Amino acid sequence: MALLSFNPTIALADDIAFSFGSDVTSNYLSKGFTQTDDKAALQVWAEASFGLGYVGFFASNTSFGGVKDIEYDLSFGVRPTLGDVDLDIGYAQYFYRDDKTDYGEFYIKGTYDISDRSYVGFKYYREVFFDYDTFYVEGGFSDLGWGLALSGGIGSDFGTRGLPKDAVYADIGFSKELSDNAAFDLRAHYSASEGNRLVATLSFYN
Repeated sequence: MALLSFNPTIALADDIAFSFGSDVTSNYLSKGFTQTDDKAALQVWAEASFGLGYVGFFASNTSFGGVKDIEYDLSFGVRPTLGDVDLDIGYAQYFYRDDKTDYGEFYIKGTYDISDRSYVGFKYYREVFFDYDTFYVEGGFSDLGWGLALSGGIGSDFGTRGLPKDAVYADIGFSKELSDNAAFDLRAHYSASEGNRLVATLSFYN
């Protein structure tokens, strides 16, 4: 949903802003892997930003092999601009209600606007506890008619997870703003490890 860049803010002070929202999705996918045993998820998020810096929170139900859990993520970073490229550099720590294993990753994301209707971008993740890397490239185009935007991308761990084959994943889909506070996304996903899926997501934000 990169083309629908939702960033609603509420001013808390002269230089502090707060944004929040929620998603209902038919499947919670992360880098090509389902986090909910291919079931639906209810997710909430919030972010406080100050200048270039931000602190974020995300929560979702999860299920792995039939074992249900709750995921809580804390992230922090900065969003500078380098030339014409907008960057997002930060760290996210993942916590689970029952699973006490440490998970966390550094990330660098970049977006370059080709025009006011199209963009290209990348995302690099470095998982620090399990020692693997993921790189994802993406692009998109807006104003296709009926308020639709098209976006998609492809990524891989390049064998760093130590799986029998590279964890290649890809997605392509359409997004549409339904109102000033809601949007819908329908997306086809490919995963070399887990197969193909069609995922629908309804987002609300304020």
